[in-house]
Amino acid sequence: MLQLVKRRWLALAGNTRGIWLVVLAMACWAVLDACNKQLMQQGLAPKQVLFLQASLVLTLLLPLVAWTRGRILASPQPAFHLVRGAIIVTSAFCAAWAVSHLPLAEASAYLMTGALFMLPLGVWLLNEKAHWLRWLGVGIGFSGVLVILQPGAAAFQSAALVALLGALMEAMLGVVLKKYSQGEHPIAVLAWSQLACWLSFGLMTGFVLPPVAKALWVLLPLIALSSAGIYLAYFFAYRAGDASAVEAGGFSLLLFSPALGHVFFAETPTLAFWAGACLLVCGIGMVVAEPRRPVG
Repeated sequence: MLQLVKRRWLALAGNTRGIWLVVLAMACWAVLDACNKQLMQQGLAPKQVLFLQASLVLTLLLPLVAWTRGRILASPQPAFHLVRGAIIVTSAFCAAWAVSHLPLAEASAYLMTGALFMLPLGVWLLNEKAHWLRWLGVGIGFSGVLVILQPGAAAFQSAALVALLGALMEAMLGVVLKKYSQGEHPIAVLAWSQLACWLSFGLMTGFVLPPVAKALWVLLPLIALSSAGIYLAYFFAYRAGDASAVEAGGFSLLLFSPALGHVFFAETPTLAFWAGACLLVCGIGMVVAEPRRPVG
């Protein structure tokens, strides 16, 4: 059974596999944002939540690192991890700040504009060839973002600008991962990324873990697993397909986040949000259905 599933999975086009892996990453991201928002509503600052998050992921990886006697962390290009770490720290802080100041659905809408940054970055910096259906699909997705955001004076609040900076950093992260991750073990990429966050946010918090109410302890394993899931899914997504194509799967966060926001925080998206979400789904579908052979 597993072999059949594996064969069918590998039979899919690389961009299609990459998009579905990004959709998986978005599901993990929505869970992580919901957990972090719950902690921040209990009085924890974003930097405390991010230090706790990095500590949990590193604890999760510790047995594997010990079992391999640290060999799994070996890297042929240390500079890759330094650059990636700086981008991740900036991106993570922007995302946490946005989630703490905006409804989950709205924060996701701003953050997922990273998919729009990714297309030109992939073409310009990675020499990717974008099929016209991909441009059209992302264009339709962009129109969905505009419908959700309803651009106006309110769109330029500080939390929105921070979220947009985080989206740009996410797009840059995709470029770096796609261009320099060859030869890197996915666990090494995850571990060094989290170590950068642990050191950065540890310095901001004095390396003191924040107190978490016993009622919220159930969130801790979810935070560790979902955070690790985001990085690993993205790693294999960029290995599978073009960065500018697979990033379109990021639009799915705008479907997961509103559901969790409604269930756990009584946040009800507007009709405009759902209209935009429908356009986003259409855009994702057009990218998934991209022909294997270039046309014209």
